[in-house]
Amino acid sequence: MKHKLICMLVLLIGMSTLQPLQAVVVEELYSIELPVADQTTSLRLGAFREAFKLVVIKVSGSDDALRSPAFKRPMQSSARYVKQFRYINRIDEDAEGFDSGQLFLKIDFNQQLIEGLLRENDFPIWGRERPGSLLIISYDVNETIQLVSGDTTPEMVALIDQAAVKLGLPVLFPLMDLEDIMLINIADIVSRQYEAIEIMADRYAPDALVIGQIIGRSGEGWNGDWEVRFEDQIFKWEYKDSSRQNVVDQGIKHLARVLALEYALEDHRRVEESLYLSVSSLTEFKNLISVQKYLESMSVVDSVRVSLVSAHEVTFIIKLRNSSEDFQRLIELGEVLEQLELPQINTRDDSRVILNYAYINREASN
Repeated sequence: MKHKLICMLVLLIGMSTLQPLQAVVVEELYSIELPVADQTTSLRLGAFREAFKLVVIKVSGSDDALRSPAFKRPMQSSARYVKQFRYINRIDEDAEGFDSGQLFLKIDFNQQLIEGLLRENDFPIWGRERPGSLLIISYDVNETIQLVSGDTTPEMVALIDQAAVKLGLPVLFPLMDLEDIMLINIADIVSRQYEAIEIMADRYAPDALVIGQIIGRSGEGWNGDWEVRFEDQIFKWEYKDSSRQNVVDQGIKHLARVLALEYALEDHRRVEESLYLSVSSLTEFKNLISVQKYLESMSVVDSVRVSLVSAHEVTFIIKLRNSSEDFQRLIELGEVLEQLELPQINTRDDSRVILNYAYINREASN
């Protein structure tokens, strides 16, 4: 009886402290960091070209743009898209002396130039706010099977995290604490027992659920079998290679492409729509500033202007690059604004829609 009470207490503590995995704001979306051998101009220009490719993939969600003839010249003149750069020398903590450090070049690209290039050539732009994915993956090496998590397979977590960071993809792995262990076992994942998997996944409340298997056999190579579920959609894919690293990289690359199909805004959908956005619960001036900065950071938004200010409520005039449906879908993905009622038509101007939202004050809720 005492043991059961302790287990229940641990479960309650875990449930009260776990934060749901919802949309994540990806920082430094236009920054790339690469290792370099030295600070010579030739190596720096080569790094610019490589970083340009990586930032285009990260911002658009795939490498489709890089295969376009329109990007051949920009790749050759990638330096003109660089905003600033700097060298960073990181010392190896396990080694002695400054010379043992690794030299990196951090490159910050001009957001407007990169986005303009993508728009001019009808390629999508994936904004900073991106869906969070929960990865429930079994790792089978010569029939020794484990669930990928920070405790059981830290090396695999590091490989997947590294691939996800390159693509600006927020990912999370199960904690596999007492509650997870009570909800699921490795056999459920291998046999794709979706009911059991989804019960555990509900605890994390992810935007996207990724279920997969990574299988390695001596002399046979590696196989990755993946699927992602979100917004009542299911996508499946498989990749084989002699390299475990390539299987992981291709799996995450395909995940990014699938999510970008849903969340990245394509320029050919451009409608240049305008609407009124009324935001309440703005109890302080800094809340207004936060909302305006948030709106301006959205890839679907072309411009933001304050139209009317009243007690605890502000009306913005929003000029959109895409439809109001795209705009509302991106707001739903985040945790800044909460919709109060259905959109209305402005009686003064039938061409403009009025959206009514409330500001979510995280500081007040904590």
